[in-house]
Amino acid sequence: MATDSFKSALFLPDPLAKWPWKCNVNPQYLQAKTESSAWIQSFTFTPRAQQVLDLGEFELLASYVYPLESKEVLRAGCDLMNLFALYDEYTDTATPHEAQQLATIVMDALRNPDKARPADECVVGEVARQFWQLSSKCASEIACRRFIEAFDMYTTSVVQQAQDRAQNYIRNIDDYILFRRSTAAVKAAFMPIQFTLNLPDEVFEDPVVQRLTDACGDLIMLMNDLYSYNVEQARSDIHNIVTTVMYHKNIDLHETMKWIDDYCSKLVHQFLNDLRHVPSFGKEFEDEVKHYLDGIAYWVRGNDSWSFESRRYFIASGLDIQKSRKVILLPRSDYQIN
Repeated sequence: MATDSFKSALFLPDPLAKWPWKCNVNPQYLQAKTESSAWIQSFTFTPRAQQVLDLGEFELLASYVYPLESKEVLRAGCDLMNLFALYDEYTDTATPHEAQQLATIVMDALRNPDKARPADECVVGEVARQFWQLSSKCASEIACRRFIEAFDMYTTSVVQQAQDRAQNYIRNIDDYILFRRSTAAVKAAFMPIQFTLNLPDEVFEDPVVQRLTDACGDLIMLMNDLYSYNVEQARSDIHNIVTTVMYHKNIDLHETMKWIDDYCSKLVHQFLNDLRHVPSFGKEFEDEVKHYLDGIAYWVRGNDSWSFESRRYFIASGLDIQKSRKVILLPRSDYQIN
């Protein structure tokens, strides 16, 4: 296996250079940020988890990935991004048993948002309960059902990820991409776009709409893997497309960047082509279908922009790296959040 992880730098590809959707901030950002920040700061987390929230600027992420939504939905999106970050942090090094325990807690909280949580329970349970108690009020009944299903799929996959980690198991490339769609929580993350829509299941079951959704989800999670790779390789985290491709194709880091660039470029082409072939679901759903498809496309661009503007992946160097595409590799085990 040609790992090449210890070379001094990597150069990030830019397969989204010609993505037609530009970064667009939701005009309700400041008000939603103020409310969501006050809410999440009302909890007490571990110092490490608090630092993750501080560095992440997740309200900014929400304002970029939900630029078309109302203030109420944007607030839900801000809270959801904070919940995702916490869930990821609290399960990042969890054993399979610990991951299953938290999954059970959080899903119970989401299914029963009016039920008080036990005082000695992990704080993420109460965060999830309060999030959904408020956010479900701005979502249609069908969107609420889909959200719970999507979040359940996410938490279940995180348990499996913990099992993979415990066994030091690296999935093959195709299996990894399918699995990463779940661990990246993209379907749950797309749900706020649907909160005020009344699209029937047949829209989301349509093969073209499914391909469009999967293409955007794959672009999001693959670009996340690219941007988080430096931090993850420093702490020997193997759940990353870069590690997976290097391992199974036995190629170096430079060749892996080229492989991912080509793969993502094909996804961009596929999305733009499929967008021209979306079937009609009736005049009454035309505007809502367009809203959903524009929404997931903005998610791709917004996530990419936030990755460089926040301090989650590149600390204070994000905007410089966005221009140069050059990332200085961290030595193994040198990356620490104290």
